Amino acid sequence: MSGKSNSVNRRTAAKIIGGTVAGLVVGGAIGYLSRGAEVIERTVATTVTQVRTETVTVTGTAPVTTVTPPPVTTVTTPATTITELPAPAEYLAKFPNWEYYYSPTPRPQPLRYLGGSWMMYPEVAEFWEKVHKQKVEASYLDLFIMAQRIVATEGYGWDVAGTARFPPIKKAGIILPIPAEKLPRFDPNKVPQIFIHPERYLRPAQVPRFKYNLWFSEEDYTTYKNFALVPNNWNFDSITYLPEKLPYEEEGGHKFSFSYSELWNPEWKGRTMMQDEAFTVFSETANELEATGQITLSGANTNLTKEEVDRVYNFLLPIIKTGQIRTFWFKYGDAVNLLSTREIWLGSTWQPICYDTRRAGTPAYYARLVNGPFFWFNGDIVSKHTPILEDVYKFIAFRTDVWWSAFITRNGYGTLTSNYDDVRAYMGAEFFDWVNNGQRTYLPIDEIIKNWCFPERPELWNLEDRLLHALFLPDKYFPPGEKPREGKPHPRGNLRDLGSIEDKQKITRYFLSPDLPDELDYYTEKYNDLKAQLPV
Repeated sequence: MSGKSNSVNRRTAAKIIGGTVAGLVVGGAIGYLSRGAEVIERTVATTVTQVRTETVTVTGTAPVTTVTPPPVTTVTTPATTITELPAPAEYLAKFPNWEYYYSPTPRPQPLRYLGGSWMMYPEVAEFWEKVHKQKVEASYLDLFIMAQRIVATEGYGWDVAGTARFPPIKKAGIILPIPAEKLPRFDPNKVPQIFIHPERYLRPAQVPRFKYNLWFSEEDYTTYKNFALVPNNWNFDSITYLPEKLPYEEEGGHKFSFSYSELWNPEWKGRTMMQDEAFTVFSETANELEATGQITLSGANTNLTKEEVDRVYNFLLPIIKTGQIRTFWFKYGDAVNLLSTREIWLGSTWQPICYDTRRAGTPAYYARLVNGPFFWFNGDIVSKHTPILEDVYKFIAFRTDVWWSAFITRNGYGTLTSNYDDVRAYMGAEFFDWVNNGQRTYLPIDEIIKNWCFPERPELWNLEDRLLHALFLPDKYFPPGEKPREGKPHPRGNLRDLGSIEDKQKITRYFLSPDLPDELDYYTEKYNDLKAQLPV
C-alpha cells in the first residue's frame, strides 16, 4: 500500500513491481535494548530443532545468552568461529540470536523480495546485508493486487514473497513447502493458539480455509510439519473512529463500543468510508449481517456464493445510493488524510491508519466491535524456482525472532512468537504486557501525552482523558533503544485498544487475509457496480 513515510511503512516510497530497490542499507536500525558487548572471538554451534536449542557464550563483557526450548528433532550445524564481528557490537546487541543468521563469507546471489512494503523494512535489509552478507533486492506490491501480480510471475524473479492474498498463488503451484524444522523458534505449544486451533475461535465454516492458507498440505493440519505461508505479522482489524465526533471511547478489553453497523448509522451520513476492495467490503458486511440474523451463510465469510454476494449487494445498494458512505479508500495516505482532517469520522481501516491519524494530532480510537473485529495474518512464501533455498529459510526464520517481534509492534502487529518469554524480556514488562496482555501503562495518560507523545503540542495537553487516550502513540511512549521503565500499571494509564491477545481471539468470529474467494470475479463485478452508485 502507499501512505506516509513514517513508522508505518505502507508508504508512498514503496515501489510497484518492476521498481527494484537493490542493496537497501539504512543507518540507525531500531532495537528495544541497548547493551554493550566486546567480542574478540566466539565459536557458535547451532542445534536446530522444531524449536532451536542454543547456548552461546560471549567472550568479553556481553552476557551469556541461553535459550533451551524442548527438543523435537535435531540437526546440528558445524561450529562457526567468528573472529571478526560483521557489525559494531552495539548494533549486534539489538538482535538476539544474530549468530544464527551469520554468514562468514558474502553470499554470491542476492535475496530477491517481492510483496508488501509493510513486511520488508529498511532495517530488515540492513541487518541481512550486514550479518548474513547477502544483498537484498526488494520490489513492492499494493495489497489489493498482489495475488494477481505474484501469480503472473510464475514463480520467477523472486525468492521470497510477503503476501496478504494467497489462495490463487498456492493453486498456481509456484511455491515450495517451508519445513517447520527450518524455523528454530516455532513451537506449536507456545505460538498464539489461533494458528494451531482455529476451531476454538472461528466459525466452523472458516476453519478449513484458514488451515489451507497456513499449511502446505492437509497432513500438515495436524502434524504442523510444513507451512505454505509463515506468518510474519497479524492483527485484528476494525473501525477507526473520531471520539470528538462520536460519543464513544475505548477501554481496552473491558467493553464493546459499537458494531460494524455504525457505518450505516444515518447520523453519520457522508462521514463514513469502507475499503476499496470487493473481498473486504463483502466479507465484513456479510459477517455483520450473519451475526445479526439478517442473512444465513452456507460457508465461510471469505468465500460467499454468488447468491450470498447478491444478498450483501442488495443490502448495501440503497445505503450507497443515499451517500451514507463517502468513499472507498485505496491509498493509505488518503485514508489518514480523510480522518486526520475530520472529513471522515469513522471507517474500516488498518490499525496503523488509526495511529497515523493520532500522529497528526487528531484523537482516534480503534473500535472493539460487537460481533468482533476480524483476524488476519500475512507472511512469507518461497518460490519453487529460488536457487538460494537455505538462505530464504534463514531469512524467514529471522522474521520469527525476537527483534522482529518487538519491531513490528510499531503497527500494532504480532508475530508467531510475539508472546514468547524472551520477547517479553527484550521489550520489557510494561511494553509487552500493554501489547499482549491488556495491561495499563505505568504512567498516567496526561503525563504521557505531554512528555512523550506530543511535547511540542501544548494545545493537546489538557484535553479530557477520553481524548487523551485517543492520542496515545506506542512508538513514542516506548521509544526504540530506551531502557524499559520499571513500575506497575497506573490507574490512569493507557490500555491498548481492543484488549489482550486472548480477549481478541475470544471476540473474533472470522478471519480475512490472506484468503480470497473462489468467485472473486463475481465479487468484483458486483462491487464495481456498487461503487458506480456513489452520488457524484
